[in-house]
Amino acid sequence: MRHGLGRREFLGIGAAGGLLAVGPALGRAPTVRPARAGTARNVIFMVSDGMSQGTLTIADVMLRRVHGRGSHWAELWLREGSRRSVMQTYSADALVTDSAAAGSAWGIGEHVHNGAINVTPDGRKPEPLLVTASKAGKATGLVTTTRVTHATPASFIANVASRSSEQEIADQIIERKVDVVLGGGAQYFADSVIARDPDLRVVRTAKELADMPKEGRVLGLFQNSHMSYTLDREAHEPTLADMTREALERLGSRAGGFVLQVEGGRVDHAAHSNDACALIHDQIAFDDAIGEAVRFASSRDDTLLIVTTDHGNANPGFTLGRSACNRGLERIAQAKHSLDWVSAQVSSGPQDEAGLVSTAAQALHAATGATLTKDEEAWVSRTIIEKARVDGFNAANGTTGSIGALLANHLAVAFLSPNHTSDMCEVTALGPGAELVKPFIDNIDLHTIALQALALAERP
Repeated sequence: MRHGLGRREFLGIGAAGGLLAVGPALGRAPTVRPARAGTARNVIFMVSDGMSQGTLTIADVMLRRVHGRGSHWAELWLREGSRRSVMQTYSADALVTDSAAAGSAWGIGEHVHNGAINVTPDGRKPEPLLVTASKAGKATGLVTTTRVTHATPASFIANVASRSSEQEIADQIIERKVDVVLGGGAQYFADSVIARDPDLRVVRTAKELADMPKEGRVLGLFQNSHMSYTLDREAHEPTLADMTREALERLGSRAGGFVLQVEGGRVDHAAHSNDACALIHDQIAFDDAIGEAVRFASSRDDTLLIVTTDHGNANPGFTLGRSACNRGLERIAQAKHSLDWVSAQVSSGPQDEAGLVSTAAQALHAATGATLTKDEEAWVSRTIIEKARVDGFNAANGTTGSIGALLANHLAVAFLSPNHTSDMCEVTALGPGAELVKPFIDNIDLHTIALQALALAERP
């Protein structure tokens, strides 16, 4: 799915409304049933992994420019009964959390060390949220654009001392009989692993998923490792919105209700790569999935929807003047490929210095529309090939920081670093149980809120 339009149409919208024009979105949120105090039958827990506030901002601006609407996430804020909060995200051993510790805060309601999945500092293995829900008679689901064994989905179902134990996580996904699992990570699900659950049906393409009967457990594995970035998506891969819709269709009819976790996991990867184009297109893909969840929840009054992120990453933001931001936003909207694709082109091309620089310049232009100057080509040679230190901040050196900084000249989006940040994060909730979300919370509170909304824990 591409989120773009022609140059004339793009600039026409910009001239009519300005870069930050709100257009038709603010003040026109559709009327739906308000959130009410009561018991939720279902919980949909959505995570844009590694989403800094700047990521949400740029995606919302691009949606207003390209589609004439704001993000589904921002529209949630205007709905009667919705709740907003800022959430602190530190782990048991670090001010800057990783996804394993942040996800475990939701999974078991306790702070753990970075790298651990639902294993406490004293070695306990509390029951993860999806296991608790399953024991209460609810169906369960995991949907992600990463490997399904990656940190965030794992934190809702598994207990392992290290997030790198992905084979063990895969084993637990099978053993704990998650009803719907959709994403990447086929490498960890050999036939011998899948055979442990004879009733499990496996699909490997978007068409197979759409054609599969809606009953029974399903495991969708669409890439050997992570699913592709939105900009690089292969024809057989479903979008995150596709997977979310399919999961809701399968889980929504279950008599006991369900708990579904949905992750836009490659948002985090693009931020680590300082890849503004891949970052914003994957954030918009996540927002499309929010749209599917909102449509489901708005048609009934028994579903708590939680939308959040686990931590900031790289703190991107528009940072140049008006005309530069207009040009940058246009290039992001028209982008064709991620920086992963650029790296693959460089790796497969000539390996002498002149060949590397030429291939990099051509690939960056093909991917982002940016035409490097001679000085910028020399920068590529100096920083990428000669490994010269060019920034006093160590983390800003190397290929990631250097290419991200170079592209900021053309995209007007700059990054702080290639790393996670300690920022407080956005939480939005709608539906029965949303009233439990206070204006300022700790990430462990969302575990308790989900259980209380489902009447699986006592309310305050």
